[in-house]
Amino acid sequence: MVLSIRNLFGKKAKTTKAWQEIEYFDEAWKERIKIMSSFIPSGAQSVMDLGCGKMWLKTYLPVTCNYYGIDYTYRGEGSEVFDFNKYEFPLLSTDVIFVSGCLEYVKDYEWFIKEVASKCKRCIISYCIVDVFSNLEERRALTWVNDLTEKEFINLFTKNNMKLIDKTKTATENYIYIYENE
Repeated sequence: MVLSIRNLFGKKAKTTKAWQEIEYFDEAWKERIKIMSSFIPSGAQSVMDLGCGKMWLKTYLPVTCNYYGIDYTYRGEGSEVFDFNKYEFPLLSTDVIFVSGCLEYVKDYEWFIKEVASKCKRCIISYCIVDVFSNLEERRALTWVNDLTEKEFINLFTKNNMKLIDKTKTATENYIYIYENE
């Protein structure tokens, strides 16, 4: 099934040149984050939230879990600024790396995934695969800079010694992938 980006976000995408110009946070995304958070192992002591936005993930973590929010701009206490499109990435390693609605904006996705794979035991990531969200004009209108098929997406993690252990689909056709280091 091929979906329109307009359907995914519930409004027509604006044509723009930078994510900062269209940045908004839809409360409905909390449901995806909640589903994704259910894949965080109960014993996880640390989670790095890449592209953390409003840091909604924190509400689903136990107080004993160390949270590290990472985004291109400062998001408040508990966040750090790293711009993945400038090859900035935390040196920190964590039990889990959480990536919700971020990879679509990363130009050098191969470098990004290599960094992710080297810094965690488990990666929980959502990605709008081009197999489902195939309208390239709409992808560009949202300032998405890459277009990976599911096969390409999975192969990138496999190439970096991460094994796909689970996959699920949300009501809005977002796919969530759970990888672990081999």
